[in-house]
Amino acid sequence: MNQIYFEVKGEKLLKRIGITKSEFARRMGIHRQNVGALFRTKNLNTIYKAAHVLGVPFELLVGYIEEPDLSEFPPVPYEEVIWEITEDDIPRGDSVEDMRQRQSLIYQFYREWKRRNPDQKKYNMALKEDINIRAVSLDETAAHASQSYLSTIAVLQLDAILTNARLVRKSPSKPKTKNQRPFESMLIMEHVCPGIGRIKMTVGVKRSDKSKVQYCITSIDTDKIKQEVV
Repeated sequence: MNQIYFEVKGEKLLKRIGITKSEFARRMGIHRQNVGALFRTKNLNTIYKAAHVLGVPFELLVGYIEEPDLSEFPPVPYEEVIWEITEDDIPRGDSVEDMRQRQSLIYQFYREWKRRNPDQKKYNMALKEDINIRAVSLDETAAHASQSYLSTIAVLQLDAILTNARLVRKSPSKPKTKNQRPFESMLIMEHVCPGIGRIKMTVGVKRSDKSKVQYCITSIDTDKIKQEVV
C-alpha cells in the first residue's frame, strides 16, 4: 500500500503547527510512545480525528502531496474541538424517549472523558488509590443514572466524584448479577455536589488484583429504592 502524507510527513507537520508529540498524543487519547504507530495507521476514522485535532483538511493527511501553506488553514484551538454536554442538552422528562436520550448522552460523556483521560483513572483521596473507569462503568451508570435528570447531571461531575467521594460502607458483590461477577466486594461511596445533593458511587473491588473500578453513579435524592445498585 502506498504511503500517505500523514505517515511520511506527520511528525514534520506537528513541528510546523507547533504541537509536541506529547500534546498530540493527549489530544488523540493515546500514550506518547504510540504516536509513531499512529502515523502509520490506515484507519480513516483515526486519520479524520487527527485532522480535526490538527486543524488541517482530512484530504491533506490521506494524500501524498507537497506540504501546503498552513496559513490557509490555521489550527483550530483545542478548546473549540472538545465536545461538551450542558444541562440544557439533558431531557428532564420521564418518558422512555427522555431516558433513552439521557442514556445516549451519558455514553457520549464517558467516551469524551476517556479521550481526555487516556489512563482511564482518577486518584481518590479517601481510598488513597486510583479508581478506574472500565466498560462496566459506562454500562451500569448509563442504565441507572439515565432514569432521572438529576442523576444524569451528577454524572457530569465525574472527576469531582472520583476524587472526593468518601467510603460509607462495604458490601458483598452479587455473584448472580453478571456485571458484578468479577468483583469480590462493592464499596458504597458518597459525595455532595453543589446544586445536586448527595451522590452515590458504587465501586467494585476486583478479585484478580484488588483494583478499584467505578461501577455506578446515581443521585441518592431522586433514585427509587428499586434503582439502587447493591
